[in-house]
Amino acid sequence: MKRFYDFFIQKAQKYYNENPKIGRGDFFTSPELDEAFGKSVAYFIKDYLNEFDNPKILELGAGNGIMARDILEVLDVAYIIYETSHYLTNVQKNLLNNKNVIWTSSLEELEPFEGIILSNEFFDALGIAPVKDKKELYINGLKEVWQEPHKDTRHFIDIFNIDDNYYELPLDAFYIYERLSKILKKGYMLTIDYGYKTSPYKNTIRGYKDSKIIQNIYTEDMFDITYMVDFSMLEKIGEYFGFKNIFLKKQRDFLIEIPYFVATLEEVCQEEEAYSIERCSRLKNLILSMGESFYVLFQQKL
Repeated sequence: MKRFYDFFIQKAQKYYNENPKIGRGDFFTSPELDEAFGKSVAYFIKDYLNEFDNPKILELGAGNGIMARDILEVLDVAYIIYETSHYLTNVQKNLLNNKNVIWTSSLEELEPFEGIILSNEFFDALGIAPVKDKKELYINGLKEVWQEPHKDTRHFIDIFNIDDNYYELPLDAFYIYERLSKILKKGYMLTIDYGYKTSPYKNTIRGYKDSKIIQNIYTEDMFDITYMVDFSMLEKIGEYFGFKNIFLKKQRDFLIEIPYFVATLEEVCQEEEAYSIERCSRLKNLILSMGESFYVLFQQKL
């Protein structure tokens, strides 16, 4: 008998440590669509960084490093990447070998700093505990079993007064926020991910391989396992650890409020060359299909 929480973590770690097909098979992320995404993030956080004498940026789970590269094209700032995948760490180092970046695989190693913590599609790969009627999901072979929750899950249920509906409780997000609240002396946290503004009360766990949904996630096959982030939960967790919620908005609204992104979109979409037409389509994707399904959460630590 195994907790689904443990199953999810093992599946995700195996995938991200063994050649994940980011941007070239199983899934792609916003930074890979166009450099304007990462640079727009940079222009958004630029003024906030100016509030501090010696700011730093901590990126959680930097994927293949493209967003970090594009941000550092705009900003001259100390940059830290938290990455637990040895494979992705090597990919990032090859891309960012001439940048002001340091890596860590343990948040416990970091000294407290002022600045900004950011992530893009990080929380959707962290361990969760599905619960319903305050029972937790366990796995017995290929069979799903609902039984009394683990003490860690019970602790979460009690803190946030979870009712009898179905939830995918973000236990690892809770642990991450707990550590980040000690690392970030003062600053902001920018979280970008796909998900829901409020709890969907339904199963959102999916497996993806070659951009197709895996019907049986309990197979031994290697694939990307993920779920839709419940942003109402991240807001509550943040508040519990001293993060004030500044805004939660769709990626579309976030991007079109950044002058650099709007100017780039207008400039590119007015040009008639084949590359510009194709790039215009990618930029529109960031504010149309992806812009609708992705949310941006901005929080402040005082």
